[in-house]
Amino acid sequence: MNSCSAAELVKFCEPIDPNINGRTVRADIQFLRDLGASIPKGNKHQKFYYKEAFSLINALEGIKYEETNEMVTYLNQLYHLAPKAALLDLDKVFLALERRVRATDAQGDPRLQFERTEYSGQNWIRVLYDYIVGRKTILLIYKPFERQPQERIILPIFLKEYNQRWFLIAYDAGRLAYQNFALDRIEDVKMSDKKLALDKMPDPATYFNNLIGVSLEGELTTVAVRVKKPRAFYIRTKPWHLSQTEVSETSEYIDFEWTVYTNRELKSKIFELGPDAEVLSPHF
Repeated sequence: MNSCSAAELVKFCEPIDPNINGRTVRADIQFLRDLGASIPKGNKHQKFYYKEAFSLINALEGIKYEETNEMVTYLNQLYHLAPKAALLDLDKVFLALERRVRATDAQGDPRLQFERTEYSGQNWIRVLYDYIVGRKTILLIYKPFERQPQERIILPIFLKEYNQRWFLIAYDAGRLAYQNFALDRIEDVKMSDKKLALDKMPDPATYFNNLIGVSLEGELTTVAVRVKKPRAFYIRTKPWHLSQTEVSETSEYIDFEWTVYTNRELKSKIFELGPDAEVLSPHF
């Protein structure tokens, strides 16, 4: 029977909420009890566990959808702010809740339309996550677009979601470099007999600090782009990166700067602007 103490739950939840403490954990457990979860009560030294299986989704049946929407909003904040590796199970809860709430809202009001997106390749997340935690070398059967499937010996490092796709960042034994693998292009994953050991593993907390997207390539530099209005307003309201700054503005354009790697995702974003964008520096 799996069980956790309040202290253990606090430690697990700290990456999500640094301000969490034993009191808030016990309040949340009481909230679950109020929803119908069979969690035995004991003294403060006892560990918590489910006496019977409990489903949060089923517990929400009959609750006002306004309240359910509040919970979806909260989960959505965690989903985007907290480390994805710590929220894989919560991710499933969020997606299930979101689909349920959206379907109900949309059925009752056609004026409320949501973007419906299925995360292709998401079935590999749990499998790959287990290999990452175990630091296991794997044989990956990977099929790039318009090419034959390839066998790649890799050491998976971490997972990243970008632009409605999931990616695996891994050390590739054949290329002696870190590579990105889109999960929707994976055909199979198997344990490998080959052992790969890295002296220093990259830190997922800082790996993407200077990246737009997932590709660690190009030069780390300050990129300056002049964007004509009104296209510039979209970049202002939806920044490409945390380092985005506005250097100057006229009635016709806005000059933006980012301190990032000049990778393919950055270039793609610029090229999508077509004649509305002019790269001031560096020269691509």
